[in-house]
Amino acid sequence: MPTSFLYRRVTLFSLLAAAVFQTVSCARVATTPKSVMLPATLEPAFPPVLPGEKTPGCDRVLAALQALQDYANGLRAQTVAFQFTETEIDEYLAYSLRVKPRPGVSRLAVRFLPDNEISVLALIDFAGVRKWNEWLIPETLRSALNAPRPVQVDLKFQASGGFGTFTLKNVSGPGDTIIPKTAMEWIIQAIAVHQPEWYDTTRSIPLPFRLQRIWTANQSISGDMGQTPPPRTESGQGL
Repeated sequence: MPTSFLYRRVTLFSLLAAAVFQTVSCARVATTPKSVMLPATLEPAFPPVLPGEKTPGCDRVLAALQALQDYANGLRAQTVAFQFTETEIDEYLAYSLRVKPRPGVSRLAVRFLPDNEISVLALIDFAGVRKWNEWLIPETLRSALNAPRPVQVDLKFQASGGFGTFTLKNVSGPGDTIIPKTAMEWIIQAIAVHQPEWYDTTRSIPLPFRLQRIWTANQSISGDMGQTPPPRTESGQGL
């Protein structure tokens, strides 16, 4: 598969709508007063580091992306549905970040839960983000967030009718650092607009490839064109 395909706007960074920063950046978060802080949590724990090489799981994701692209371009008559595991998505994200590094983010991993809930683990270059706009990192957090640090963002999404909407549920900062939701939203928006694709974080996300639905189950994410009912998750939910 040509590597240029990986770089286009219709990459998995927009396809999954919940696996990476584009998804999180579109979360609709109620404004939180700056004086209101979230409870401190333990430092987010990443799974083992992946080398970013192609794996069978990564090849499976890339093959599905190509099939989706072909269908969207009228080169394939049969509709496409997919189901990926956490491991396959993590391998793809590691590979994608290796072949095309992303401004502000050097590592990504996901955890899929039932009922369209996802945890995104990101290693964010806070010093680099601060260079874009000084005010993006609150002054009280600058000493703690002065280097690449891990952050976990928990969200719930719905993706049906060709569009996705999102709710940011929780942010876990590194160590005992407390990051307000509003501050994290600003940071994620800044990361999104600095990507080569320039993600628009002010609007609902249109699903690419003529996809109609995306949903999660425990440790997996699925999507289709909407012609057939989606499989039921472990809790009986689906889009």
